[in-house]
Amino acid sequence: MVFKWKIVYIATFVNLITLCVFGQDQKLADSLVKVYREEKLTDSTKLELLWNLSFNEVSDLDLSLKYSEELIRLSQQNGDNIYLYRGYLLRGNNKKLLGDLDGALNDYYSAADVATKGGYAARLGTTYSAIASVYRATNNHSNTMLYYYKAIAVLKQGDNTLSLATTLLNAGEALRKHKEYDSALLYFKESATLFEKANSLTGKAYNLGNVGMVYASLGKNELAERNLNEAIQLLEGLKDYYPICSYFISMADIYLEKGDLTIALNYAGRSLKLAQQHGLKEQASEASLKLSQLHEQAGNTEQSLKYYKDHIAYRDNVNNLEVVQKIADQRTQFEVSLKEKEIDLLQQEKIIHRVYILVAFILLLLAVVVLLYFRQRFIHTRLMADHQRKLNDERIENLLKEQEVRAMQSLVVGREEERKRIAHDLHNHLGSLLATIKVNLNGIPERNMPNFKTIASLVDQACSDVRGMSHSLNMGISEDFGLIPALKDLVAHLGQSGDLEVEFNASVAECQLDSVSEIAIYRIVQELVSNVLKHAHATKLSILLTCFAEDNLVNILVHDNGKGFDLPENGEPSIDGMGLHSIRQMVKQQQGEINFDSNPASGTTVNIDLPISNSVSLL
Repeated sequence: MVFKWKIVYIATFVNLITLCVFGQDQKLADSLVKVYREEKLTDSTKLELLWNLSFNEVSDLDLSLKYSEELIRLSQQNGDNIYLYRGYLLRGNNKKLLGDLDGALNDYYSAADVATKGGYAARLGTTYSAIASVYRATNNHSNTMLYYYKAIAVLKQGDNTLSLATTLLNAGEALRKHKEYDSALLYFKESATLFEKANSLTGKAYNLGNVGMVYASLGKNELAERNLNEAIQLLEGLKDYYPICSYFISMADIYLEKGDLTIALNYAGRSLKLAQQHGLKEQASEASLKLSQLHEQAGNTEQSLKYYKDHIAYRDNVNNLEVVQKIADQRTQFEVSLKEKEIDLLQQEKIIHRVYILVAFILLLLAVVVLLYFRQRFIHTRLMADHQRKLNDERIENLLKEQEVRAMQSLVVGREEERKRIAHDLHNHLGSLLATIKVNLNGIPERNMPNFKTIASLVDQACSDVRGMSHSLNMGISEDFGLIPALKDLVAHLGQSGDLEVEFNASVAECQLDSVSEIAIYRIVQELVSNVLKHAHATKLSILLTCFAEDNLVNILVHDNGKGFDLPENGEPSIDGMGLHSIRQMVKQQQGEINFDSNPASGTTVNIDLPISNSVSLL
């Protein structure tokens, strides 16, 4: 209802916040009209007069609206942003009071744009507060509080105490209406301090009244009555009776929601009495309507009917009783003289009207269906395109991986062939050469060569070293036996010295590894064992090889009880000789992962996960 919005405006001080001037003066507006009608006025004088006329014209809102529209037109013509801002704000106020909330909101947004472009911070804060008041009238609480917060933030940066106090009061009232009573009281407390600082009796009165309504909602009736009575006394001194009537109606609504019908009737009766005393016909109309509703709920049918007639009488008085009565008489005569044919015609018109509505509804429904169809088709096409792009990306990625695997396999095979070739050259060429040297050396008498024994010993050592290097390079996976026999052979050689106890276990029966994978696994284990022999000073060594067919994964676990080493926080050993570097490179080539766990107390554990190539088949 429009009147309910007006109560909100009164209770929250909205009419006063927009320009932060307390006390509009109708007499001033009447006197300024004569000045404005003079012909010889400059544009700047006209702008000032229009602003004052629109603000102070309170008895005729339509006239005030015309003044504000003329102010906007003349401001745009002269490029004056200050008066343009004021024009939009005043027109928004008038539209809001006339019930045109959409129009008011548009004008407030226009005022905000002008204030933003002109850098008018204080005016921008005032406009945000006005926008919040419109959203509050439409029960949009989230937008209401959003714009109140923005207004408070802007106004706190300036020195307009009265604007800030009024905005805080309005924000607190919005929170009260939303039943956030604790937050509302905090805002009211802050606004009361600022009103006191600004020495504003009007602001103090509104603040007291709103705090009283919070106390009433909380069931603190004594505090509520005390605050409301003090507010009413101040407003009576200021001769501002409109808000007093509105406070009483609001209190009646509050107690009606609480279920206390007696107190609600009392407040509504006081509102009616005060409105009658001061000739406030609109307030008397609304108070009578409220009493009619309350008596109807109380079961007092006669009283409810009486107050409803009073409500109609006051309303008709406000809306020009003669015009209303004339329209009513004409309607009665028309209804009495209406013929059967005219009734049929009216029915036909209604049917045609319904057909039009039905056709319009069907067309709208078809439009929605078509829109949804094309929207769904667009979404489907986009999803198909995305899916095809993903498939292409996956194909490219798979091709790159396959090329990488082939390159890695070629590298491993090439390395192995190179090792065999070097071992063959060492054994056949250099070994044969050293054997020939030794035969020729044995043919020379010892007496002819003082260091004969030393040379012979060195040649024997060279022959032994060449055989060892050849065996080491050529040692590995034979084509006839495979990975497990090769590892067992490696373990057997390790155990021959008697200084190192070696334990080997393998569980790879579920997997069939290709030659490239077997060579890579063997070389990694061989390098790990070599590191243990060179650095760990261990007495026990454990090698565990496990294949996880479901995960396409081979796990290599090598543990020794040697001296170990300290690991940094990232888990990587700080020492990085050729052995560890070589291991890392081999694991990286196989796209695997390597983890170290080492300390001087328990030794070192190396855990490696190697993915099985896609070309490998499971048994």
